[in-house]
Amino acid sequence: MNRSFNRIASVLVVMAIMIACNIYTFIPIYGNIASSLSIPQSEVVMAGSSFIFFYACGLLTFANGADRFGKKEILAWGMLASAISTWLVGMSGDFLSLFFLRGIQGFCLGSFAPVAFAYTYDLFSGRKRTLLLAFINSGFLSAGIFGQILSEGITRYSNWTFVFFYFAVVYGSLFLIARQTLPSTSTRFVSVSQQIITMYRLLMRKELMFCYGIVLTLLSSFVAYYDSLTRYLSGSPGLLFLIRVVGLIGVCLSLFTGRLLEAIGVYKTLFIGVTISITSVSIAFIYVHKSEPFIIVLSSILFVSAISLLIPTVITLIGDMSGEDRSQALSLYSFTLLAGTSLAPIVVMQLTYVQSLFMLLGCFLFNAWMGGLLYAWGSKWKMKD
Repeated sequence: MNRSFNRIASVLVVMAIMIACNIYTFIPIYGNIASSLSIPQSEVVMAGSSFIFFYACGLLTFANGADRFGKKEILAWGMLASAISTWLVGMSGDFLSLFFLRGIQGFCLGSFAPVAFAYTYDLFSGRKRTLLLAFINSGFLSAGIFGQILSEGITRYSNWTFVFFYFAVVYGSLFLIARQTLPSTSTRFVSVSQQIITMYRLLMRKELMFCYGIVLTLLSSFVAYYDSLTRYLSGSPGLLFLIRVVGLIGVCLSLFTGRLLEAIGVYKTLFIGVTISITSVSIAFIYVHKSEPFIIVLSSILFVSAISLLIPTVITLIGDMSGEDRSQALSLYSFTLLAGTSLAPIVVMQLTYVQSLFMLLGCFLFNAWMGGLLYAWGSKWKMKD
């Protein structure tokens, strides 16, 4: 059983990292793509937002089809569709082709996240389930840094198109591995009308809406933080590289989320994450007035640590609150997460670095407010602190 768990976990975590990398590949190479296609950088940002919006749509579509067609089949064939669409992105020749092909790629990549979460619940229970969910989330978060490093590195030594050719080969390989490695799970017929009714019922629950309010800002804050920082430190590529690499240290905190939840409860864990996030943004303000590299590196580590703690904590809240409707609730989580993220690059592009920091501070204060409402309504869903 342990050998089977290790094999399945390894495949799912690698999938999580490689898929999530493509959310961030555009951030360090906006200028390269714009120059290559002779288009304004703002149009490249729009193409990036197209990816995230259609990725969010894919999350809802494939999550609702997983019960009928099988989770393994969605995960595996989704990789093949992702390989084809990703290769086509590398062949884009103008804004329109980049915009639409990047959107199609995002839709195909949406076949993974909520299906993988539900697949984990089907295959494992107890500590194994908690551990695998933590590993998958760690993979998503580390991809936020790794994707930028990989994209910038490949572009520096070749051309931006090879970033997508590389990922296409990786996705094709993962398709073959998933077909051979992942076990099948049972399927069941769920009508579209039943799925719509279930989602409507979930959206009418106030406690879940408080959670989704937090979710709306999480990944968008992550993108906004590094997008604004990339432009602010555009003349210091060495420092940017250091900030991204060292920021990976913060991902490790997500591996201890399960122990924190058991030791101090879900609400205290949530507020620790919010406190760390506010601290990291406050430190970034200090860097603006006192440009010591150590200050912004520390801010990066704390920022990634906060998001690493908040995401699995909110997933735990949503999973426990939704009960048998967990698959639909988690697909709404994934959709909300990415819907907010699709707006981040467009908004941040219009702001200075300091204005971006004020926006981030506002997001995390909003999270604190939502967390307070969750705590106040705690007795409604009988969650223990």
